[in-house]
Formats: sequence, C-alpha cells, structure tokens
Amino acid sequence: MPTKEEVGRRVKLARFRRDMTLKEVAVRSGMSATHISEIERGRTSPTIGALERISKALGERPAHFVEETTSSLAVLTRRSEREKIYICDSHEQVIETEGLTQSVPWTMTRIFKGITKPGATTGRSPALGEIIVLCVSGMLRFTVGDFSAVLRDGDTIQFSLTSGFELENVGDEPAESISVTTLVTHNGW
Repeated sequence: MPTKEEVGRRVKLARFRRDMTLKEVAVRSGMSATHISEIERGRTSPTIGALERISKALGERPAHFVEETTSSLAVLTRRSEREKIYICDSHEQVIETEGLTQSVPWTMTRIFKGITKPGATTGRSPALGEIIVLCVSGMLRFTVGDFSAVLRDGDTIQFSLTSGFELENVGDEPAESISVTTLVTHNGW
C-alpha cells in the first residue's frame, strides 16, 4: 500500500493531467477544496468514500491511487491495452483518441493517436508543456494564438501549450494524427 504522501501525489498528478483546479475537483466530488488539498499534500489519508468521489471527479480508477506500482523504469503498452479516450468538440461531435502509451505516475510524456471527423473542431486550454503532432492522413488546421497552419499527410507541428490551441479537420475525410504531449506541473513532473 502506498503511503499517504504517495496517494496525495497521485491525486495531484491526476488533477494536473486534466488541467483541473482544486475548486473544480471539489465541485465535481462534492468535497471541500481544503480537504482535497490536505490529501494532495499527504497530510491526511482519504477514506474509501472520499477516494471514490475524487476518482470519479478526475475520471480515474480508484485503484490507481492505492495500487502498488513496480519500480520498473520502463512500461510496455500492448495494442490490446491501449486506452480509448473520447472528447466532445465544440459542436458536440465525438472525437476519438487512443493512448498509445500508458499514464503512469512518473511520466510527463504521452503519445496519442487521434481520428478527427470532417468538420470536427476541438482544442485544449492553456497548460504548461508542449505538443508535437504528425498528420498521418487528412487535413488538420491548428490555431495557436495568432498562428494558424494546415497540416497534410506527413506534416508536423510543434508548439508550447501555454496559449492552448484549436484543431479543426478542414478536409472531406477523417484525419488521423499522432501526437506527443509533454505536460509539466508546478512540481516539475
């Protein structure tokens, strides 16, 4: 069983990965931001009920916060183990992504494969980190601040996430992309 400090660190990392504030987690979980902060700082251990509510608010399995992890420096992700992630775009269309790597407590970088339907748009709010995107097929327009570019088969774009971004499939076919995302928190993870 991880220490209460480790459980708190995992809660905080899960919150940062989702770009959520303590207040947002508090509202979604029905708990106080102060109590969640105490858990994150390892000052108190969450009850099973509190951990379930926090897990639901963060879209994480409760076991993620308390399971023993190996000290392995490498994690293998088999095709059958890839995580499917669905995002609603600004027009309530569903955009499907797939985590090609796992979310592990010590990671800062993940690789995703995305399929964006024609006309679909999505984006990301500002965060500390960067992203590199390879357009495998189709046509994707990225807008980062005042910069806008259309990527076609084989094109790549790299940018800081500090301004967030918008993505739109401007082609007539579904667009496939591979992205490498590195997120950095205030604690340097």
